[in-house]
Amino acid sequence: MAAQRKKRLFGAGLGAGLLGAAFLALRYAVRPVTKARVPDTISPAIFRTKALHTSVGQVVYHESGSGPTLVFIHGICAGASSYEWSKVYPLFTGSHRVLAPDLIGFGESARPDANLTATDYARSLAEFIRGTCDEPVIIVASGFGAGLSVLLGSQHPEVVKQLVLWMPTGLTEFGMREVSLGRRVGSMAPLVHRFLYRNYESSRAAVRGWLVMHGFADASRITDETVEVYATCAQQYGAEHAIRNLYAGRLNVDLETRLPTLSQPVTMLWPEQTPDGALAPEMPARLQALARGCRLRFVPRLSQLAAVEGAAEIGALLAEELDPGPKVVR
Repeated sequence: MAAQRKKRLFGAGLGAGLLGAAFLALRYAVRPVTKARVPDTISPAIFRTKALHTSVGQVVYHESGSGPTLVFIHGICAGASSYEWSKVYPLFTGSHRVLAPDLIGFGESARPDANLTATDYARSLAEFIRGTCDEPVIIVASGFGAGLSVLLGSQHPEVVKQLVLWMPTGLTEFGMREVSLGRRVGSMAPLVHRFLYRNYESSRAAVRGWLVMHGFADASRITDETVEVYATCAQQYGAEHAIRNLYAGRLNVDLETRLPTLSQPVTMLWPEQTPDGALAPEMPARLQALARGCRLRFVPRLSQLAAVEGAAEIGALLAEELDPGPKVVR
C-alpha cells in the first residue's frame, strides 16, 4: 500500500513538473520582446517622417524633395525596412519627390497579428499612394518588395507609372524559389514560429549571418550600423507576424501570371553573378521575356541588399533609367 502511494505521489509530482515546464516554455515563447527604439539611422536626417493609415494598418514613411514622385519599396526578410534604400534615395531629392515607406509588418509601420496576403499588401500600397500622391508614381523596389510591386501594378495600374525592379521574386516563379519545408510547417503553429523567430532568427548573430550569406556579396562591407538597424527592426514587438505570413505562402506572387499583364514600362536590374547561388543564371532572361518591352540591366557582383552594399552603382543605374530620354530595350 505504501509503495503504491509513493508511486502515485511520484507520478503526480512528475506530471506537475512536466506541466510546469510546458507552461514555462509557453511563457518563454509568447513573452513580449523588449521594444528597443528603432535607430535614427533608418533614414537620413533631411527626410521628414510621417504616417498614413491604410485598411491594414498604419504606414510610416520618409519624405523629401520635389518633382515627379519616386516610391522606394524595400525587400522582405527579418529586420527589413526602408533603411534598405536609405543610401540611394537621397541622391534623387534634387529632381524628384521621394517617398520611402516601411511595409506593413516591418520597420516602424504597424505589425498586426493577422493573416495578411499579397493582395492585402498591394491594396495597402495603393491606398498609401492615393493618400500621398496626386498622380501615378515611379516604383523602385527590390526582392519580394519588387514582387509585391508587380502585383500592385497589375491590380492597381492607375497608381503606377513605371517599375524599376532589383532581383524581383514572388517565391513561385518556375518552381525555382520556395520557402523550406521546415519554415512552412513552423508557420502553421504560431507559438512554434514565434519561439523560433524571437529566440533564433531575430538574434543579432542570426541577422549578421543572413547579411553575410545572402544580403551582401562582400561581407567586409557590412557595417555595425547596418547590423544594428536590421537587428533592432527584427526584434520589434510583432515583427514575427509578417515573416510567418511569408513562410506560410500568403505573400507569394505569381510573376509568371502577373508580369504579362503590366501596362507600365518595366526595368529589371540584376547582378552579373549571384553570390549565394540562389538563382539559376537564366532567371533574369526568363522573367524579362514575360513583361512586354522590359529592359534588363546588369551590374557587377552584388547581392540582395545591393542598395546598401553598392549604393553608388545602383544610384547611377537608376539615374540612367529615370532619364526621360529614349532607351533601347535589352
